Amino acid sequence: MSKTLPPLDMHAHIDAKTPKRKIEGLGAVVFAASRSLEEYESVLRRDDQTIVWGVGCHPGVSKAHASFDTQRFAELIQQAAFVGEVGLDGNSEVSIIQQEKTFRNILNCLAKNQRIVSIHSKGATKRTLQLLKEQPIKGTILHWWCGSNRETTCAIELGCWFSVNASARDNVLASIPLDRIFVETDHPYGNLRSKNPRQPGYVLEIEQRLANLHNLSLEEIRNQIWFNFVKLAYECKVEKMMTKPISRMIEYRRAQSCQVEWF
Repeated sequence: MSKTLPPLDMHAHIDAKTPKRKIEGLGAVVFAASRSLEEYESVLRRDDQTIVWGVGCHPGVSKAHASFDTQRFAELIQQAAFVGEVGLDGNSEVSIIQQEKTFRNILNCLAKNQRIVSIHSKGATKRTLQLLKEQPIKGTILHWWCGSNRETTCAIELGCWFSVNASARDNVLASIPLDRIFVETDHPYGNLRSKNPRQPGYVLEIEQRLANLHNLSLEEIRNQIWFNFVKLAYECKVEKMMTKPISRMIEYRRAQSCQVEWF
């Protein structure tokens, strides 16, 4: 594996009360999604160097929708490089009308403030893509993607990225181009059945599956994922909003590449 680039987990859930030393012990860069504005506000005073905390409103959490305020969200994202977890859920007890109202308000804010966005679309992939078509934004990552090949093609045309975890089916993995893919744990959900360490940042299992599928080495997969991340960060213009350690990793991976035409 690469001696310089750590694992990159683009979607996990971490308790806001987790000690800093325990988070640093993960040895990974982790994008930690929140389920509500209140949850995000509880981490504002943290100074974790390898965690990117996200502002979210989970489509399946009733209380998060009840307390969601568009102006408050708009203010919070001024200091956040990452938005997540947001989106739609076809199996949620929250009415789809309420979900769409919240999601539309979030998309409208993001159209004016580009951010990396982790979007939930379980049971509602078609409708999620329709809303993204109606209000295009940059930086969209379709988290735990389970769409059909046709929907995957549609998402690519919309400029979306995808994050997959150990629970992903092989046919889904095969349908996503390597230059559009990220890995995640969605801890503690996406790695529920994993026999390996169940912790944020442990993405080796899904990296290995991608390596086997594409006949590449683990190092090549890791480097590709970081290359994708550099492109995404610059696409959203959030590279300067990252912590110093993560910014240095971005610059290191950027310098490694000879493909600089998109900067």
